[in-house]
Amino acid sequence: MRYRFIDKITSLTLDGEPRIEVAKTFDAGDDAFSGPSGQARVPESLLLELMAMTGGQLIFRHLGENRLPLLLKVPECRFDRVAGPGIALRAVAALRGASEVADDTSVVEAATEVYSGDERVAAGVLMYLCVSVPGVDLAAHGGGR
Repeated sequence: MRYRFIDKITSLTLDGEPRIEVAKTFDAGDDAFSGPSGQARVPESLLLELMAMTGGQLIFRHLGENRLPLLLKVPECRFDRVAGPGIALRAVAALRGASEVADDTSVVEAATEVYSGDERVAAGVLMYLCVSVPGVDLAAHGGGR
């Protein structure tokens, strides 16, 4: 399996209320579909990872591509429907708040959702610890990509 959780960024707004929208289709041939859930559903762990990567991409860009967002905590998460492989999914994330905790370190909260068509598949609130990495140009390395 290729561990690439975002196929394409379809919308990005950094002004006003920062928000991102991405597209992802999980291939039925990926190793993740050989487990106990079988080929009929995308494992919830992959949906959570899609939400985490979507929020991380938004935060990385919002903070000027100079701090690495690390998933810290998932205070809320629910799975409303089953998503199947080969189905185009749309994930969205919006910033809910940020707090500086030290020099070049902050905690950021994002609300995330995954949709299949117009039906919500999953939703969560995710918190990230955003840190600078001395001596590493995160933007040159693709940051949270």
